[in-house]
This record gives sequence, structure tokens and C-alpha cells, in this order.
Amino acid sequence: GAAYVVRDDGAGTAPGNVDKLYPYTLKGLTDALEEARFRSFAGPPQVVVVMGDSGMKVIRRYEHGRESPPKGAPPS
Repeated sequence: GAAYVVRDDGAGTAPGNVDKLYPYTLKGLTDALEEARFRSFAGPPQVVVVMGDSGMKVIRRYEHGRESPPKGAPPS
């Protein structure tokens, strides 16, 4: 099964801290997004990742409490 993960944005480095797995549900997603936003206020940028059988995919990135584009994403 799949899960949501909140971790430090290790862009190009070793994966960041993973403190908790969130269930692959709407509540799990909203909890993960809120956790990433909160952690990014006082710490390094955070990413929310979907972790499944086919690998991991970053779906959101937060920096200073605000959503920001993932590293390496083209400007919009």
C-alpha cells in the first residue's frame, strides 16, 4: 500500500528525516500537508512525498510555512 511521508527536503542529498507515515487517505493527506507546513516555519524546507510500490514522488514542498515549487521545477 501507499502512504504519505513528511521529510526534510534533501534536494540532491541523502533523504531527510522521516518521523511519521501518514495513511493514504484524505485525512492522512491533510495531516501530512499541515505537518510539513508547520515544520517548515522553524526548520529546513519540508516535502510531502507519496511512497508506494513504484517508488516515491514529491507532491508538495513548503519553505518558511508557505508552499513553494519543488527544487528543479521550471518556473510557472
